[in-house]
Amino acid sequence: MVGGSELPFRMMTRRFGAQLCYTPMIYSGPFSKDADYRAAPQNGFQTCPEDRPLVAHFCGNDPEVLLAASRHIADRVDAIDLNLGCPQRVAHAEHFGAYLLEKKDRGLVCSIVKRLSEALPIPVFCKIRLLDELEETLELVRQLEASGASLIAVHARYRGTPTHRRDGPAHLEQVRAIKRVVRVPILANGNIKSWADVAANLELTQADGVMSAEGMLDDPCLFSGASRGAHDSKRALRKVDKKLRQVQNLIDKQAAGAKLNAEEQLKVATKKQLRKERKILLSHSQDAGEDVQPTPVPEDGLAKARLYLDYVSKHLPAPPLSTLIFHCRRMAKAELTEFQLLEDFKSAKSLEEMCGFLSKAEDFKRAPGSFKVSKEKEQRDRELRAQQEYERECRRKYEQRMARKAARLGLPLDEVMKASSVPGALLAMQFFVA
Repeated sequence: MVGGSELPFRMMTRRFGAQLCYTPMIYSGPFSKDADYRAAPQNGFQTCPEDRPLVAHFCGNDPEVLLAASRHIADRVDAIDLNLGCPQRVAHAEHFGAYLLEKKDRGLVCSIVKRLSEALPIPVFCKIRLLDELEETLELVRQLEASGASLIAVHARYRGTPTHRRDGPAHLEQVRAIKRVVRVPILANGNIKSWADVAANLELTQADGVMSAEGMLDDPCLFSGASRGAHDSKRALRKVDKKLRQVQNLIDKQAAGAKLNAEEQLKVATKKQLRKERKILLSHSQDAGEDVQPTPVPEDGLAKARLYLDYVSKHLPAPPLSTLIFHCRRMAKAELTEFQLLEDFKSAKSLEEMCGFLSKAEDFKRAPGSFKVSKEKEQRDRELRAQQEYERECRRKYEQRMARKAARLGLPLDEVMKASSVPGALLAMQFFVA
């Protein structure tokens, strides 16, 4: 992700079942040559001994620059990931991410993967998006594997354009086809908002694992179903083992000359099915310890936000205030919205003010009936949302106009947009500041 997966958030997700974490996207250029840039956690890299296994997620388009950046942290991570999936306008302007997937750049991409895989002591991963045709995507993953990629994560949406970056639900059926043509592990990314979605994704794609970004931002405990599943599998495995022992006792009894009744004969007939069940349960629970217990999950979004802030306090320096607000309002959106605190929370000027709004929401929740809807505040919030929607629409129409102009003049889109005024007031200003 571009931001959002900083150290405190990663540590929280690990507590609830995440087995492999990626850093936020790191710009390889400044990271390769500026020690002060590397030392600033907000630029993408901050870790601790417990933060493993960890993948450093780099963007860039120069093999030597990416190699230099990777060497600075190769001894503190378990793999280097090349971003070939970012669809944002900055990726288009600086020519990285999904905009490296054009056919004309294939030689460059393969040379990057080859250079990194040959020169680094750790594996090289790639994260891609789908190309316009399935056969093109299959050719891409074969080439990445041949160049030295050790794992490929597939965000199963199409690349999009600088002005249109999402195309609805992920096309997970294509991941299954990708899995068939390569030997390296494949991670499926897309359409995951719950543990049920994880199971459905794996069943459909036959991938080696799943990756979640947006879903985890809303619920960092999303993978807690893994520990519950392991716990349930262990318990079911013990039951099946007990039944198999009973069946074996009946078989031994029969071998000794005793005659089995009809019920006992039926039990013996279940041996083959029980062995099959045991094999499946064993595969589900093989990574879990004998005493595995599901980790208790915070009861609501407010509790999750508090737990996240607790991790922030344990892993200093803290991320910027904007990052704290971003995470907490995603986790506690339902409660903050219910008590008309969401817009105020998003405008908080300090950590103390943030925590004050969380406390208000907690007080309202502890005392049902204590919250009274403010019609005046409801109107203000409605007007603010309308203004934000107006600004987004201005932005969308502006980008469409600039795309048409760029096509007409035969110029790169980012060049045309740089030379044009941007409508949309506040939102437009935030767009460029970000």
